[in-house]
Amino acid sequence: MRKSLICLMLGLAGTAFAGPRDFVVEHAGVGATTETAAPYIDQFLKYTQEKLSWADLKGQFFAEPDDAFKKYVETQRPGFAMIDPDQYLELAKKEQLTLLATVFGKNQSLGHLHLAAKDPALKTLESMKGKSLASTHLQSPRFLATVVFDGKIDPAKHFGKLDPKTSALKVAKAVHNGDADLALLSDEEVDWLKGTPYNDVKVVWSSAALPPMSVAAFGKNSKPADREAFGKMLLGMCQDPKGAEVCKSLDITKFGPPDKASYDAAMKKFGAGSAKGRPGPHRRMPIK
Repeated sequence: MRKSLICLMLGLAGTAFAGPRDFVVEHAGVGATTETAAPYIDQFLKYTQEKLSWADLKGQFFAEPDDAFKKYVETQRPGFAMIDPDQYLELAKKEQLTLLATVFGKNQSLGHLHLAAKDPALKTLESMKGKSLASTHLQSPRFLATVVFDGKIDPAKHFGKLDPKTSALKVAKAVHNGDADLALLSDEEVDWLKGTPYNDVKVVWSSAALPPMSVAAFGKNSKPADREAFGKMLLGMCQDPKGAEVCKSLDITKFGPPDKASYDAAMKKFGAGSAKGRPGPHRRMPIK
């Protein structure tokens, strides 16, 4: 399994209730499970407990923004989250989310989403009307329509068929073999595609930059002092000798200040209000 920040907060919660210092993680298309993530959560929790003197931390991972994820948020009331940008936008107003940190690493953020095709005739959005689209990024129709495609098209209506896949490899194979007309790929997936037998699938359209994957706090559940302490810990984690070891094992470059401007711009398109962001430190997938 390719390591990712997802592994960082994946948990073991079982039937226990979440608490004001516990985590929920939603990240689509990474192929992780609670079991495979256990060693990574252990590393992260040990570090957090040592730095903040927090105990009995729990968490839960969701590979899709499905009903189970939404029910968990509503009933278990975790304090902190690492979630895809589309779900941040969905939950920001209702759950009073506050951005704490941006996650930097190859597998964490979309960067952009790109339409790629094998057929050279597919060059414009208009020429793609009625064509089939395969992707691992079809979980949030509203996010795609308003943010990714900037209101120009509604993918659910514009494309003839939306074909969800579980990996970029399956997406690339589908277009290469003619089972789908188009692929919707992230920056990392496009880079990977160039070195494969499926590199006849070429990028023909790209979105504007998308909000990065972030760590956020549930304003309804967490305490201000805990939000400040946890955010500050993250911002210094990868520079601390012990924290650097954890970051390296998770394939994380660093945690940076929250990208409030990016989320504010996305919020205006999404129609969800304004992003809250904490101040800066004192002084935003497996392919195969």
